[in-house]
Amino acid sequence: MQNSSFYCHVEKNSLNQNIIEDLENFVNNGSNEQIYILNAPLSENKYSYSYQENALVVLSPNHKIIFIDLLNNQKEFEYYYDDFIEDLSSLSDKYNYKNSIGRPRDWKNVLTKQTTDSSNILNFLEENKITNIKDRRKNEFLISLLIGSINDIEEKGIEAPKTLLEKVKSNILLFDGQQTRFIYKEFTKKTISIQGLSGTGKTELLLHKLKELYTSKDEIKIFFTCHNIALANTLKQRVPEFFNFMKVDKQLEWNKQIWLDRAWGSQKDRNSGLYSYICHFYNIPFKAWNSSTNYKEIFTNALEQINKIEKFEFKHAFDYILIDERQDFPQVFFELCEKITKEKVYIAGDIFQDIFQSDKEVELDVDFVLNKCYRTDPRTLMFAHAIGMGLFDNEKINWLSDAHWDASGYKLIRKDDREVNLYREPVKRFEDIDTTFESMIIQEYKKYTDVIDIILNLKEKHLTLVPDDIAIIILNEGKTIYGHIDKLEFEIREKLNWEINRAFDSKNKVPNTIFVSNKNNVKGLEFPFVICLTQSILNNYRYRNTLYTMLTRSFLQSYLLSIDFNNMDVQKNGLEIINRNNYIKTIEPTDTEKAKIQQNLLKIKEEKNLSYFDFLTAIFNELKIDSKCRKKLEEPINNAIDDKFNKELIIKFIEANKEFYCK
Repeated sequence: MQNSSFYCHVEKNSLNQNIIEDLENFVNNGSNEQIYILNAPLSENKYSYSYQENALVVLSPNHKIIFIDLLNNQKEFEYYYDDFIEDLSSLSDKYNYKNSIGRPRDWKNVLTKQTTDSSNILNFLEENKITNIKDRRKNEFLISLLIGSINDIEEKGIEAPKTLLEKVKSNILLFDGQQTRFIYKEFTKKTISIQGLSGTGKTELLLHKLKELYTSKDEIKIFFTCHNIALANTLKQRVPEFFNFMKVDKQLEWNKQIWLDRAWGSQKDRNSGLYSYICHFYNIPFKAWNSSTNYKEIFTNALEQINKIEKFEFKHAFDYILIDERQDFPQVFFELCEKITKEKVYIAGDIFQDIFQSDKEVELDVDFVLNKCYRTDPRTLMFAHAIGMGLFDNEKINWLSDAHWDASGYKLIRKDDREVNLYREPVKRFEDIDTTFESMIIQEYKKYTDVIDIILNLKEKHLTLVPDDIAIIILNEGKTIYGHIDKLEFEIREKLNWEINRAFDSKNKVPNTIFVSNKNNVKGLEFPFVICLTQSILNNYRYRNTLYTMLTRSFLQSYLLSIDFNNMDVQKNGLEIINRNNYIKTIEPTDTEKAKIQQNLLKIKEEKNLSYFDFLTAIFNELKIDSKCRKKLEEPINNAIDDKFNKELIIKFIEANKEFYCK
């Protein structure tokens, strides 16, 4: 796997090879520096210079922009340098950077350096380190222009941030090497896949790819899809905002050149989903949603119908399809997308979205693997992975192969007695955070005012805190949570005079409100602070997966509040080790235990592919419950059991209550 801290957009030749290899080896040998090598701005893909094959530009956030003349042709190199700076200034003006960083005369002598000596690029890089924080921020903004990783400079500001919340919010985000390769590399294959942890920027990369594709032609057809309705609605809001921010001149034409919606949709509205559009476009039967129908069935049927179309009659429905949340779809869906797409299919998926994925299900040979999480503090991420996979428990829920651990961004060190330490590399976004700051907090949940106390404490510590900075997520299921939210809303209005956004109704973020939700409306969202409420830490796969996903919605601090606090010692001890040593301490399962884990994962996968209707029906059949009694039992089961696919609990409930409902 290529190093995410290094990116080179220049082909090696006899002039530049030594420099490129020296810088690449420098990064590969443990340097914490991010290095980019190019000879023209990547942004907008329209800049070129006659002398660029004889020059290199080296970018690194903590160093001046270095221009290297490989031929020592002073006159031509000066023209090249002046033209490059002029185009960089044009980009600065276009994205409203100029008001903050000034004209080139204000910064080029401070932030750029020219050289003809390529004999020791590493020494030259070190000699041109930037120590002034304000100059360093200006330099990072310039780099962001050159690689197309545009930041909101008015929001983030040039001045050094003072408070912790401001530091994280105003951090200048730059594409890493893998992200940059995904955007700018040319592909010969039709389907290109990117896989990474939650928070590695996959959705943002798809937005950049969408912008690049949409502006490449006057007439084009692109469908951007995902499974989750809330995420689709969020993306619909984000695309116009993103296009405006990226100064896209071409008018956004919804349902004519760009479609963005969920994968299924409605039969009556052809534009309401990808499946809806396909059925209308190819005139094939539409299967409406019901509890016994699943993705695999409808997409398999659609592909079979389309494959019957004669070659001379077949037309592609779209030029490009972009897919987010790959893990929500069966393989046949991607085969269908490739069939109906003329040019390329871009797929983004989460390597860890489902903690009960087996190693066999995780594709490590995807085109791009992103293993640096830029959303969540590494300590919170480590704790979320550990509690999700049961790494602190005696009986593990999942265990990964060494290759899978590596793809997930972990360095694995084995100790005596099967002890394993799992380390993560530091991430630039969190480098300025004091190591004593607790990014992950566990506490007992006794009453509603505990949540209010947390928010009041946050307001006291972070003077710029606003309601939008906070999400409250209730992990358990069942109708009782809505009454719980009613009481929380009352307390928040009474004590804070803030409004809440019931996201399970709105399906969107609402400005100037605290986001409150169950587990189903949070995909693709992030907040500085996340408060997760639970009855207890359940020891089953689906709950642990939800817990992992929700804890990693924060980019500064997560709280885990549990009513049942009796069994939290093992989790608290595990978190203490993470905070103290910056690694997960766990015990590697034996081969026998690993085999049992894989058997359990296979069973879970089989159950996962069932609809809830099929799952419940299979249990009723097993217990020989008659049809009249089944109808009476369904609602009480839904209300009483948080984990809908917990077979053991459902059987226990039926056995205990069937005499009351089956008279």
